[in-house]
Amino acid sequence: MEFFRRDFIGFKRSRRKYCYEHFLYGPIVVNAARGISMQVNSAINSFVVNFTMALNPQITKNYAAGNIKYMNILIKQGSKLSFYMLLLLSLPILIKTEFILKLWLENVPEYTTQFVRLILIFSMCESLSYPTITAIYANGNIKKHELLVSGIQMLNFPLSYIFLKLGGVPYWTIAFYIFIHMLFNSSTFHRKVPNTN
Repeated sequence: MEFFRRDFIGFKRSRRKYCYEHFLYGPIVVNAARGISMQVNSAINSFVVNFTMALNPQITKNYAAGNIKYMNILIKQGSKLSFYMLLLLSLPILIKTEFILKLWLENVPEYTTQFVRLILIFSMCESLSYPTITAIYANGNIKKHELLVSGIQMLNFPLSYIFLKLGGVPYWTIAFYIFIHMLFNSSTFHRKVPNTN
């Protein structure tokens, strides 16, 4: 279920951003840059998604058994390990983005370097919450969680639209999303996970 949720939310997020970037910047420039950055992110992020899929049954099993203390340990260790795995895989690309893109592509579209870097940073931030989301699902607070997260994610649309309309660069839409994710989601996730009391 979590896999489909991530795909659906990712699809909604991509379509929404594509629509206003396409509207304000034209189809070729932003579409090419975002497409390339999403390919890079998909290749790197698949390792972390596979790791968290292996961890998810343990989190759910411990919650069902009432072993909340061990479940919280799994969440913290899983979050750290997911982040560090993604950091290890992303760091060379973050440092040498332009060089790697020039090796891969003959003509690197405008904004591609910035899109790749910001999407990788966003994936690292998001990887911290993967095990926590599993615990929230195990807890059964899915409706409240989804409404809250979806509502918060929608803040990105008006902020980005106004910024782009004022002449901002398209890759800042991802920077806004990183900011919103880190500001709201991290604190919200950790408050919703059952504690050991």
